[in-house]
Amino acid sequence: MYGIVVIRPGGDRRLFGRIRRSSKGDVYTIWAEDQSPRNLAKGSNPHASYHADGRLHSKSYDRAAIIRRLQVPNQQFRGNQPIEATNADRAISPTLPPLTGSFDDLFEIPLDLISGKMNQSIAVDVIEPGGEPIRVTGKDKVLVEKVFKDEAPWIVVSFVETPDMP
Repeated sequence: MYGIVVIRPGGDRRLFGRIRRSSKGDVYTIWAEDQSPRNLAKGSNPHASYHADGRLHSKSYDRAAIIRRLQVPNQQFRGNQPIEATNADRAISPTLPPLTGSFDDLFEIPLDLISGKMNQSIAVDVIEPGGEPIRVTGKDKVLVEKVFKDEAPWIVVSFVETPDMP
């Protein structure tokens, strides 16, 4: 299990999301929910899962969307595959949950890198060992990136900024 963590002034660490690879080979990206009372009552549980059989989908409120069949994410995986991306402005929220629990490793983003503009995102991809993740425009600026190499395919988490549109 890997944590996506926002580092606030004074060292306060807030959980933005988790990435988990199951023993079956499924890869899950689970976004932390805003801890405001209004949001907790809804229980959206936003996440994406790339299953060992090659099925990829995003899910929220127990409803799957964007269901696709892709190559199997195992030792023979080739190329790259985006799993999920979300706007980084949620990381500014003071109601993200505090970092608790046990993680094998962390992807850390200093709060001062987050502008609050819509052109910053956090993306999770899987890549073949030594490969590169897909960049949306080819002009994206990678602000922070980490590759988790526990097994193939590797998992990449990127905090990127797309150039402002004219």
